[in-house]
Amino acid sequence: MTDASTRSHAVRTTAGRDDVSRLVRTLASGMPGTSRRDLVRVSAIATAAALMPRAAGAVPALGWGAATLAMAQDGEPETDVELSIPLLPFGQTVVLDPHRAPNWGPFWVMYPNVWGGLLRFDEMGGVVEDLAESYTVSDDGLVYTFKIRPDAAYANGTAVVAEHFVTSWRRALDPAQLSPMSEFMSAVTGFDAYVTGDSEEIGFAAIDDATVEITLSEPYSYFTSELAAFVWDVIDPAALEADGELALADGGTGPWRVTEFAPDERVVMEPNPNYYGGASPSLTRLTWQILNGPDAHQVALQLYRDDEAISADVSISLIDEVRADETLAAELRVIETPGSTRSLAMDFTKEPFNDVRVRRAFARAVDRERWATEIQLGTFQPATAFTPPVVESLSGYQAPEGLAYDPDAARQGLADAGFPDGEGFPEIVFYQAASDDPAEIERTAQFLTTIQDVLGITIRLDATLEADQIDQRRQDEGGLQLDMPWWWSVTETPQLLSYALRPGSQFMEGYYNWSTDLEAVSEDFDPGADAASFDEMVGQADIEQDEATRNDLYQQAEALALENAVYVPIGNWLQAFVQKPWLQGTRQGPWTGRLPVLFDADVVVIGREA
Repeated sequence: MTDASTRSHAVRTTAGRDDVSRLVRTLASGMPGTSRRDLVRVSAIATAAALMPRAAGAVPALGWGAATLAMAQDGEPETDVELSIPLLPFGQTVVLDPHRAPNWGPFWVMYPNVWGGLLRFDEMGGVVEDLAESYTVSDDGLVYTFKIRPDAAYANGTAVVAEHFVTSWRRALDPAQLSPMSEFMSAVTGFDAYVTGDSEEIGFAAIDDATVEITLSEPYSYFTSELAAFVWDVIDPAALEADGELALADGGTGPWRVTEFAPDERVVMEPNPNYYGGASPSLTRLTWQILNGPDAHQVALQLYRDDEAISADVSISLIDEVRADETLAAELRVIETPGSTRSLAMDFTKEPFNDVRVRRAFARAVDRERWATEIQLGTFQPATAFTPPVVESLSGYQAPEGLAYDPDAARQGLADAGFPDGEGFPEIVFYQAASDDPAEIERTAQFLTTIQDVLGITIRLDATLEADQIDQRRQDEGGLQLDMPWWWSVTETPQLLSYALRPGSQFMEGYYNWSTDLEAVSEDFDPGADAASFDEMVGQADIEQDEATRNDLYQQAEALALENAVYVPIGNWLQAFVQKPWLQGTRQGPWTGRLPVLFDADVVVIGREA
């Protein structure tokens, strides 16, 4: 992950919807040339994360789950303020139309300022009402009925009515120009036949001007998180009929409207006078500066130093520079309720990882504290559970503990598998893209060395291939011997477990290959039977409407996955950024990273000259 602001959410195929290729939502920061689908399994070691140090001498952690920069100073808000915000798309084309936009990080945090839907995400990734005043769910979990707030209007003053939602959603699913984000709508009944042009029937209905209804094919308990995605945003039908680059400028419902758009340079916004939530008393103009290239983080930080930008992400390469500067260090912020997990993953079909005892030995050989504090400079917190901590704050889910660092148990496990002191252990190859930052490649080497030292084995780091070549090798060999994917959660439930670990899904099969067909290793370990139990439990949990029952099913399933070392969790990323202290009332969290969830009426400027 390269940038706290270039957030991407991935999604993946789940059983029960195997006929539809879904995106696995992972709130992942983007890499150049990748889409949200591509980021389902971001190689954590292959990216330079924007992180905050917490090692000795580091700036103290602020203890925030979500970073709300509240009004800390007395005085009246300043007026007529124009803000400049760095936007780092890393080569991805910036577009304005939410129905034509790909799954790319910056859009998730920029679009809500212009566009709106029935629901939206808050800074933590929780789902809240936007244009919906209220909603109900049928007892069987299949029918969602929404009441539209009476003051919902577009920037041009036109009132929003239910039929506008149906028109917008059908546009997003037009088979002739299917939205890149259409799969966030795949839970709706009739989706498959509609997107292939075989039927005009789809589970959308305008009951009256103020009431819209959505019918699902199955009662997915995480559907509201899908509904908060920007592909569900409503657009004024009249704006869709107009021509010109800025034809949609007044067709949105967010607090801002676009007044200037230069795809490679900037997006300029001014207040929407008809926004139901009112405008900031301070802000009159937002300019999103589009920064590309390998030095984008450094450019953004320099703009921040020069008072030409309100914030900047602090990548790991900038940590020392920020910590050494007294002013920057004082303005450094951290989001301490992580939404992501980096893990080791080993292919169940490749020797020696076809033996669960070897996988468990690797799990016991990972010194997470050393990795987090020394190798990653305190920019992660150690983790043995797969589900990110933010899910607990959203749903009350308590993740089970996984296999902790235990060198003696690691060596014994390897011996039990027939490799005492690492003797006879085959060579393991870890592939990392040749174009990655040399410093990140060195961090990878340091991490792999810590495992080798415990187990007495050899892991060869191969950094001669590019990412597409590594993926081609995966396809040719049917999996990845050893990898380090990075997963993000964007549902209020622990459903990432189903996305990321479910046997047979498109990002397990052909990658790490946990399967119900695997044979028992011993009386204690039967990975095939455990895979079948996991599949059954998460399948039930995905459609379970009762939260306590759902959490219990997911917890049992996660415990099975950890016991089998399907993924070996290592750590949770702590996102960090600098922001001008005079910008008050912004709300940032694991969902948004550096960028506020909205530049709304709560965001003010106080004490800029202090």
